[in-house]
Amino acid sequence: MKTNNTITTIALWVNRVVAASVFVLLFFVPGLIRWYSGIRLLTLVEQRTVGACFYACVIPVQLALWQLDRLLAAILAERVFVRENVRRIRIIQWCCLAVSILCIPAAVAYLPLIFLVLIMAFLFLVVCVLTRVMDAAVAIREENDLTI
Repeated sequence: MKTNNTITTIALWVNRVVAASVFVLLFFVPGLIRWYSGIRLLTLVEQRTVGACFYACVIPVQLALWQLDRLLAAILAERVFVRENVRRIRIIQWCCLAVSILCIPAAVAYLPLIFLVLIMAFLFLVVCVLTRVMDAAVAIREENDLTI
């Protein structure tokens, strides 16, 4: 069955642009934080805390984006309901939780970042449900493959 993969292809390329943007931001974060602190008056401790949290979050964010890239590529290759994709989604789930936890110190230093902590915790829960649904779908597909 041939499907229209336009949206999946667009999502794959947007994901790659976001991953490249996060990498480029690595070089501009100190300057951006200094610029923002001129507008919002962050203390030096707050600036360092927010910067450190950003750098700590880069690893799980890039890992999640890489897994999403591989997941979208598998979908384009019409390998959707396979165990490898469940593993990829599970990794994304734990990356969301890691970002949420890593951002807590920044949220303490700069309270509006509490929204980031909450959003990432909520995303963890949503992806957790998606992981369970995908796992069940793979189990059903595997069971049907055995009966045919």
